[in-house]
Amino acid sequence: MTRLQGKIAIVTGASEGVGAGIARYLAAEGAAVVLNSATDPEGVGRVATGITTAGGRAMALHGDASKSEDVKRIFRITNDAFGKPDIVVNAGNFPSDSMDKAPEADAHRQFDVDVFGTFLMCQEAARQFGNNGGVIINMSSVASRDLARNRATYSTTKGVVETLTLGLSHELGPRGIRVVSIDPGDFETDDRSEPGVTEEIMRHVICPVPWRRAGEPTDAAVFVKSKQLVVSAGWRGW
Repeated sequence: MTRLQGKIAIVTGASEGVGAGIARYLAAEGAAVVLNSATDPEGVGRVATGITTAGGRAMALHGDASKSEDVKRIFRITNDAFGKPDIVVNAGNFPSDSMDKAPEADAHRQFDVDVFGTFLMCQEAARQFGNNGGVIINMSSVASRDLARNRATYSTTKGVVETLTLGLSHELGPRGIRVVSIDPGDFETDDRSEPGVTEEIMRHVICPVPWRRAGEPTDAAVFVKSKQLVVSAGWRGW
């Protein structure tokens, strides 16, 4: 029997990259997975189809995790399709410009997705879990410790995510809810396969970290049945 047989998971930002990799991994371990994307419904649909074709259980949703009505709809549809979730994974996004060049709308979107979206998903997950336990996984970054030049906005939002994670781990721990953040280094994803993308990213890195293969951080997301948490990078929480 796989480690997550009978478990139900929600993964936001699951159309590509880390979110998609975690969704695939959770499904391969037996969980029914609801994949959500705010910006790429076709991409998240392809990932969900790939999971079901491989024999897993998955469905795709299009919703904005920074909007409370969309968050409630994501959880409502999950309940209707598979049941009450046991695992919630909150991914994020990456800015394209330094702070002095970033349009105000982009900065708002950065905070909406990485901070407010994570908060709303954590809030609704805690309501859904009640006193029955559950797992919340927030996607942070080594950039929260200032490893990337010209990415101050991104680093700030990830620092907030880590503070939120630590606070919630204490607040929700007595209810059997584990809240952790995964802090991976740079790794290969679909959006970094284009010529020059990797070089551009590494140009901003102050303290280089090992470049990781696609999907390598995902094993950190599979720990629901074990008290031991094994990660491929760093982590915060309890």
